[in-house]
Amino acid sequence: MSARRTKLATPPLRVLAVGAHPDDVELCCAGTLARCAERGDRIIIAVAARGDSASFDLSAGELVRVRSREARNAARVIGAEFIEMGLSDYGIDVRLENKKLFADVIRQARPDVIITHYHTEYGSDHNHTFVLVRDAALAATVPSVRTNHAALKRQPYIFMWEPLGGFAFIPEIYVDITTTMRAKQKMLACHRSQRLWMEKHGGVNFVEYIDVAARYRGFQAGVRYAEGFVPLKNWAQIAPRPLLP
Repeated sequence: MSARRTKLATPPLRVLAVGAHPDDVELCCAGTLARCAERGDRIIIAVAARGDSASFDLSAGELVRVRSREARNAARVIGAEFIEMGLSDYGIDVRLENKKLFADVIRQARPDVIITHYHTEYGSDHNHTFVLVRDAALAATVPSVRTNHAALKRQPYIFMWEPLGGFAFIPEIYVDITTTMRAKQKMLACHRSQRLWMEKHGGVNFVEYIDVAARYRGFQAGVRYAEGFVPLKNWAQIAPRPLLP
């Protein structure tokens, strides 16, 4: 199986962020996506699950409509395209059907770079999203893997964002988001239903969390605010030059 590369793309790039649920992208890499958008990159946000379980008050159908609207509003803050993959919460399983679904989304987005979950996050939806992205990024280059979109000519590079709480995560790449922290805050503010859920269910204040996390990584990097990433390191996944801002 081959994943030969053509000449490495130069900015502006096509950047795909893949989250398990609505709000994962905003929590973990929105500042970097805003930086990418500022330099002229094409940004696509894809969400695997509909976010149909995280509410004390709304039915699954009502919640899906609310979270879809919130996610689309967040994407508009930085002019990002938005793709919903339609899986259910706790339903992001590593099986062939889902690998093809992820491969088709990657083909649709045609990214140079993918940003997604760390490989040891909490919860199977997050961890399986990483595995599906990793496997689908290669499958997307294989013409015999049939989906609704044509095969890519080259495999995109993959970067993993910091998991919630930063457990066992040591960044290898820091992106200065000092100038885009406001955009990150504005994007996360769109996800009102999830912020209320996490405060009631998990005791987590998302507004406080993203400020503390970004200031800590900023302290490490010598800037006001930063986001940290680890590049996927395996065959054909080592970028010969920096791709993130």
